[in-house]
Amino acid sequence: MEYWNLCVLAVVLAFQLDGGQAVTDGGARGGARFACNVSMPCDTFVVYRTQAPGFLDLGNISDLFGVSRALIASANRLTTEDGVLLPGQPLLVPVKCGCTGARSFANVTYPIRARDTFYRLAVTAFENLTAFGLVEELNPAAEPTKLEPWQEVVVPLFCRCPTPEELNAGSRLLVTYVWQPGDDVSVVSTLMNASAHSIAASNGVAGDSTFATGQPVLIPVSQPPRLPPLRYGAIAADSRVSKRRRGSIVAASIAGSFVACAALCTAILAYRRYRKKASVPRLVSPKLSWTKSLNRFDSNSSIARMINGGDKLLTSVSQFIDKPIIVREEEIMEATMNLDEQCKIGSSYYRAMLEGEVFAVKPVKGNVSGELRMMQMVNHANLIKLVGISIGADGDYAFLVYEFAEKGSLDKWLYQKPPCSLPSSSSVTTLSWNQRLGIALGVANGLLYMHEHTQPSMVHGDVRARNILLTAGLRAKLSNFSLAKPVTVDAAATSSDVFAFGLLLLELLSGRRAVEARVGAEIGMLWTEIRAVLDAGGDKRAAKLRKWMDPALGGEYGMDAALSLAGMARACTEEDAARRPKMAEMAFNLSVLGQPLSVADAFEKLWQPSSEDSIKIGNAVAAR
Repeated sequence: MEYWNLCVLAVVLAFQLDGGQAVTDGGARGGARFACNVSMPCDTFVVYRTQAPGFLDLGNISDLFGVSRALIASANRLTTEDGVLLPGQPLLVPVKCGCTGARSFANVTYPIRARDTFYRLAVTAFENLTAFGLVEELNPAAEPTKLEPWQEVVVPLFCRCPTPEELNAGSRLLVTYVWQPGDDVSVVSTLMNASAHSIAASNGVAGDSTFATGQPVLIPVSQPPRLPPLRYGAIAADSRVSKRRRGSIVAASIAGSFVACAALCTAILAYRRYRKKASVPRLVSPKLSWTKSLNRFDSNSSIARMINGGDKLLTSVSQFIDKPIIVREEEIMEATMNLDEQCKIGSSYYRAMLEGEVFAVKPVKGNVSGELRMMQMVNHANLIKLVGISIGADGDYAFLVYEFAEKGSLDKWLYQKPPCSLPSSSSVTTLSWNQRLGIALGVANGLLYMHEHTQPSMVHGDVRARNILLTAGLRAKLSNFSLAKPVTVDAAATSSDVFAFGLLLLELLSGRRAVEARVGAEIGMLWTEIRAVLDAGGDKRAAKLRKWMDPALGGEYGMDAALSLAGMARACTEEDAARRPKMAEMAFNLSVLGQPLSVADAFEKLWQPSSEDSIKIGNAVAAR
């Protein structure tokens, strides 16, 4: 029945959108309107309308489109990134537009939520800025009616870059606008500061034509339009009264939380005394009273100094993790067999079974506030999650408890085949080409999130294979945030992460370390080797690359795709940091490269070297 309803909706939509929403094959008027006429990507905008209940603030809208809220605020000349907007107001959302096959899209990586369908995504969440048929086409492995929560899909948003003719006519931008009920060309041209003639020309229609409600239309403009000032709801009022009121609410909430925690701790202690009196075999829960755990530290220890310091970092550990778990040191030692090598996973973590659940434990010395503070700022599917903490007896060391990634660290899969630290019964002995692409995309998405979607922006500072953990489904998760730090939003600040990501791509391609000692005291450096490979001309380039790549891959990859990935790695490892691409561009490129051949074939060639001197790098193309 649900399938029949979807079919009926599809038919109704096809009649309504006349080549926009209903066109999914690149044909008809919608296909021509958003055809790939310009090979280089560009920065542009889509017009999105605030809607209740979920998309009335910049935070949720920025998460939906994978664009930082600061960029949205700047595009709309907002003085604040906070507050709740009234529904139904248009605002500009910056996107990066590029070619996907023969069509132009701004590709957004979206994590599926409960009850999501492709149709709801296209029509409701993205307000017809995409077509559900296109979302299905670009995600062939996903079942449209059986989507899994947190499954990542690519959502292609309609867009196009100006042609040379349009640029000569003064149209520097083509803004994607979804036609609204009551719109006509004169109303929209006034709103967007565009001429009716140019709107008709860019959309391939006659000058007196109109458009169907819900149809995406290109609006050519010489500069970003000034939309009407956005209005906020009463809850966003900036008065002192409302601030005091919010402060009172927050204070009451915090007080209530402390009371609830105190009651919970009392109940746990009472229960333990009861169990002890009843002579039940000892099974100590790792969840302890935070305050009681702190009372046993020497006042001169680093932990005590952090507790008694101005920010009282560790006394409010709940700000760093969703459900704070305080684990006793003796239980950590028992669960890891006193940090035995048999329990070691990667270079810094130990496998620990606590209350029937497996975790990864990282011993750290000294002040852990830096790493805790970084973990407070991040929450992404491709970043490892902190779930608890244990503090040593003298307070000068601690154990950070993280979610467990079943497949261990990436270095074990790349440099050792099969991974020696994993069970011998593992059915996977090496990473396939598609798995390597998926890992690269996951790391790119995690770094993109840190660079552009945290406040302030952050750099990881230690991107390498041993700090990339793999889940049972081989989802990549960045770990080890000890060197992470906040930075300003610019290419120079994040270029070190981009360079390290380029080295990771080379390791995924070759199955070797980026720097390694070789016979005769020679030091091999992959980023210099790949230049020699790509600088070869004609057929020699492909032959050299195949010989250089990981032989474990066999022939399962296409040479065009391999050349494209090698070109991306070379671009990331440019000696001049200013010439390195942003992670937004890498995420977009990898999302397209992972699509079926019919979608990615034309795109792959953009990243292949066009001369022996250089590889041309386009503008950043954002996706998350």
